[in-house]
Amino acid sequence: MSFTKYLLTFLICTSVYIQDTYSQEVGTQIDFFGYADNREYKAPYTIDKTFFGAIISPQLYLKLDQNHKFVGGIHYNQDFGINSENKNKVNPIAYYNYTSERIDFGIGFIPRHEKLKNIPLVVLSDTLHYDRPNLEGIFFNYRNLNISQSIFIDWLSKQGTKNRERFIAGISGNYKFGKAYFANDGTLYHNALTNTNNPDEHIQDNAVLVLRAGLDFSLNTILDSLTIDAGAVLGFDRIRTEYSNKSKAFISNIHLGFKKFFVHNTLYLGEAINLPYGDSFYHRDKYNRLELGWVPFKGKNIDGKFTASFHFYEGGVDNQQALTLRYRFDQSLWKK
Repeated sequence: MSFTKYLLTFLICTSVYIQDTYSQEVGTQIDFFGYADNREYKAPYTIDKTFFGAIISPQLYLKLDQNHKFVGGIHYNQDFGINSENKNKVNPIAYYNYTSERIDFGIGFIPRHEKLKNIPLVVLSDTLHYDRPNLEGIFFNYRNLNISQSIFIDWLSKQGTKNRERFIAGISGNYKFGKAYFANDGTLYHNALTNTNNPDEHIQDNAVLVLRAGLDFSLNTILDSLTIDAGAVLGFDRIRTEYSNKSKAFISNIHLGFKKFFVHNTLYLGEAINLPYGDSFYHRDKYNRLELGWVPFKGKNIDGKFTASFHFYEGGVDNQQALTLRYRFDQSLWKK
């Protein structure tokens, strides 16, 4: 029996058992994510590629009370144009979740999008939503009316004879003071050794910290949203016993939204940064990204967006067109 069949059998049996004993609620949730992301890139460090496919994520949740919940299911990720070279991948969803008025804590195979969707691309590339839909590890968020601060660990690989121990530890936070806000985002990527004592292997560390201060004028303009921020990007790149580099740069963002349309511009000036899981355009000291967007569908359960992006760098301009559609369906099956 395959892993998927084992998982579904376990969930069905567990739900029946818990309905008879402790459960307060049993329900189902289905997430659908369709994506068409065409990248016409010629710049060094970038990959000219089209991401075109869909992820469907059926889940079953078992809520013991108002705070404690267990969620299980799968991500089925399939590239369109099915052939032997295309992606056809199944990932488990299985995590414990504690939520309260101020706390959100999870451990397990946790869907990435809702937890980390607002992290800047210089910190984590958006391709992770296509290729690695789970955060595998621990997530913690504290929030109140003016503060939201998250920390997480995404475990990438366990140490073995062929595989190194690898993980990403990160933070993402936003602090509001009236119209003003302060944001902090960062990650540490750690690539350790295998257990074979190979003298040619060296421990790798890459880190980035983005600190931004901004103003939100959304309530003081005819636009639906208007935010401006600026700050610093601090980077660290090291292969132990080989080299160690530090970098720093200026970054700014301007976002305007009106009805179903938006414009977003990001400017990066300073020193190039090397991040294995950050957006590859930041491997240069000057970069500007202009996004023109249209949101035809926006509601409680659906989010559809088209974005035309233009990447300006020394020596050229690249373009990208991305259409994404997310649909979420929730249904309570039994409630005590």
